Amino acid sequence: MFSKHLSIAASIASVLALSSFEAFAQTERILLENFSFYEASSESMLMADNMLIENGIIKSFNYTGKCGGCERIDLEGGYLIPGLIDAHQHIADGGFAKRNLDERLALYRRNLYWGITTTFDPNVRRGVMRALKAAVRERPNDYPSYFAAGQSITVPGGWGDKKVTSFPEVRNTVNLALASGSDAVKVSFDDKSWLSSNPMQKFPVEWLEQTAAYTHRLKRKVYVAAARADDVQAALNVGVDGILQGTVDKQLSDATINTLRDKQIPYISTFAMFEAIADVQTSVKEQHVFDPDNINTNLLYQNMGSDLMVTNWEDWWDNSRYLKAKLPVLRANTLMLVNKGALVGIGTDAGTPSVIFGASLPYEMELHERIQIPPLKVLKLATLNNAKIIGIDEYTGSITEGKEADLIYLTDNPADGIRALNSMVWVMQNGVKLFRQGIVDNKDKPLPPKRGVKPAE
Repeated sequence: MFSKHLSIAASIASVLALSSFEAFAQTERILLENFSFYEASSESMLMADNMLIENGIIKSFNYTGKCGGCERIDLEGGYLIPGLIDAHQHIADGGFAKRNLDERLALYRRNLYWGITTTFDPNVRRGVMRALKAAVRERPNDYPSYFAAGQSITVPGGWGDKKVTSFPEVRNTVNLALASGSDAVKVSFDDKSWLSSNPMQKFPVEWLEQTAAYTHRLKRKVYVAAARADDVQAALNVGVDGILQGTVDKQLSDATINTLRDKQIPYISTFAMFEAIADVQTSVKEQHVFDPDNINTNLLYQNMGSDLMVTNWEDWWDNSRYLKAKLPVLRANTLMLVNKGALVGIGTDAGTPSVIFGASLPYEMELHERIQIPPLKVLKLATLNNAKIIGIDEYTGSITEGKEADLIYLTDNPADGIRALNSMVWVMQNGVKLFRQGIVDNKDKPLPPKRGVKPAE
């Protein structure tokens, strides 16, 4: 079970903290006027005369009382959507640069340029995780909310960072991760046979069952990376709490689909990563569309979409051509689950080479739009559904009275397509407005926590 690191009371207090991005005087009461907003339950845009925000919380719509001391903001017929959530993001830019702690903090803050107000990182070292959590805690208006699962657990010869040779080692690893602040546990249950002619060692299913049972006793959830349909079913059989990437090898069975739907077990589709492996040059070019100010720099896009990267991917994974042929399976499985009412979320695996930080999320959303998921339903996957998956939908994920004011202001209508995200003017984090241009101007200036953090391990 995830824990909300920023309580409502803390978010109220945080509104009074100064933000380096600000270009206006903060007030405790903001009245947004003349706009349409995204209503998640009906997946539609609704007109509103106004919205009152008090101390970072959405207080009411169409407010008719006195608003003395309010900051009134006329949105001139524009559009409000909830802050976006990337449910699978790593703190790397999608290239190969080595980054110190300050650089990681600056990179993480760039999420706000794309309106990303919350992320979940399913594989991160303890020191980096602690540093990011401390930064968010100290300056909650300057960084997206951050949740993490610690290092991915695997076996020697398997895919992942934390190698274990027995279940007692698994248990110790889980204990250490949770004691260090992890919100969940991730196990790599994937032999990469969909990418390589030499499959890797896979985490034993018996250990996975024990891991799920043990972690549940500690009131936390276990997520698995599994890209093969049989592995997804096996993981569900032993009680895991979610699937962290799409299924590519064959169609999911009716039993698997029914289990995911009926139990509302999260399934986080991850198109961007698969597309980058299958056709890196096209993928990088299409991600660049969502970075109109080149906040990630032209050089990164050029390098990650180069002929050399094509060769690199083929050298790393000799079965990548097979993956490209299987992309229709990935798309069909996701579309089937969405249409059946399963709890489908969106994650990018950003930070993987050629899956470009930040820009990959709107790209991921557009990839879902291309398989005939309406753009406003895609928006739900990247907001309310992801909030439910992380366990924070009580606080954020939709534009609802009583929730935190995590908002994006667009001049283009998102009902017309995901590319409307490029019309973002500002993002609001906990009721504090950050202009997109200000984020561009400050992109390389990290904001360390007020009292400092320990260096990453």
